[in-house]
Amino acid sequence: MQTHTWKTLIVGVCCACGALGGTPGRVAADEIGELRQQLAEQRRVMELMEKRLLELEGKEQTRSEKEIEYGYSQPEALRRDGLEAGDVYDGGFYVRSKDNSYSLNVNGFVQSRYTFLAPEQGRSRNNFDVALARLAFSGTVFDPKVSYFFQFEGTTFGNNNRQTMLDWWMQYSFSDSAKVQAGRFILPYSRQFYTHPGNLLFSDLSEADYAFNLQRAVGANLSGSLGKLSYHAVVTNSIRALDAGGQQNVGSEVAWQGRLEYDLLEPYGYLESSPTPAAAPQLSLGVAAAFNPVDDASGFQNVRPGDRTTNVTLDGGFRYLGLSVQAAGYYRRNNFQNAAQIGREVGHDWGYYGQLGYYLTERLELAGRVSGVDFHFDNNANRSNPRTRGDVREYTAGLNYYLYGHAVKLQLDYSFLDGDPFDPSRTSTGDNRFRIQTQILF
Repeated sequence: MQTHTWKTLIVGVCCACGALGGTPGRVAADEIGELRQQLAEQRRVMELMEKRLLELEGKEQTRSEKEIEYGYSQPEALRRDGLEAGDVYDGGFYVRSKDNSYSLNVNGFVQSRYTFLAPEQGRSRNNFDVALARLAFSGTVFDPKVSYFFQFEGTTFGNNNRQTMLDWWMQYSFSDSAKVQAGRFILPYSRQFYTHPGNLLFSDLSEADYAFNLQRAVGANLSGSLGKLSYHAVVTNSIRALDAGGQQNVGSEVAWQGRLEYDLLEPYGYLESSPTPAAAPQLSLGVAAAFNPVDDASGFQNVRPGDRTTNVTLDGGFRYLGLSVQAAGYYRRNNFQNAAQIGREVGHDWGYYGQLGYYLTERLELAGRVSGVDFHFDNNANRSNPRTRGDVREYTAGLNYYLYGHAVKLQLDYSFLDGDPFDPSRTSTGDNRFRIQTQILF
């Protein structure tokens, strides 16, 4: 009995001692577990932060690579100032698809001119003009064979500040030998007028071209080239002169014309002066014929509404090294509408010009031109027609300085205009004209 009592007492003491000694051990275990839990949480946060950092670094690397490719901001070692010229300019500012199914080209043209005119009779005159200011949009849509051309023009000629829809056409190219054009477009009649005004040898057209050119109209044109031969076949509304107005056809008759050009040597093209010397001789001849029912009067061309004109021109151009030679002859048969008032049923008008240019240096060109107009009769019965002064002969000498070819150039010319007025009360006149013109063409 006593033995059992002692055993019980010993077990109780041991249990009490074990209980007293076990409390600090549990506290330490709890603290370690909590620290481990916090560390695991920190590791999870760090993993998330590291993952986010890698994502941001990847995006930044991709953005930097794209910026280098597309020409935006770049690392200092690889940075360049803007784009290369060829990336944005190719005969005009452009954007286009890789297959050229869609494209847009933007071109501009500005001519500023000073003119001093000293007539033999009357007061002299000084004048500044924005001769021509043009903005053109062209390109292709849906298919490289489908092209378009839209051109706006502003000028201060005529003492105004007008803007016009100069050209607005579309074209489908079946092949180089067959292209169909429709809209309002420049007409392939006169070589000089068909040449872009920024590529002329002088600051303006010859007196003869003003009197005989057929400039623009609304209609359709079939054109193409067959080896050295190129052709145009055109049908349009009545063709107005440069000093006439209107676009629509008044009568039942329409205007028509055709042009053929043949390259005897290398093509001369529609370029009166070439800052780049021609390494091989260039020679082309052209002929054009047209019928035009006149719907608006013109003092430039001595025609009245109702006149019916038949027109023919023969022209040619030769270029070799720094020499350019160009000439044209014009003929117009006019069936007068008011034959009884004029006293004649038919008039025969003639005109011509011949010009040459020669490069004295790489940038400096000397030029000369002779031109004449011979109207058969004064088509100004009852003063219902803008006054045509009469016959005229032009003698012009000029100097051209090319800073960047035709893109930036300065032109100076002097002309003596020998007039033979229709008015019998006026004697022959001799006017002196001096012009300075600057140009930007892009």
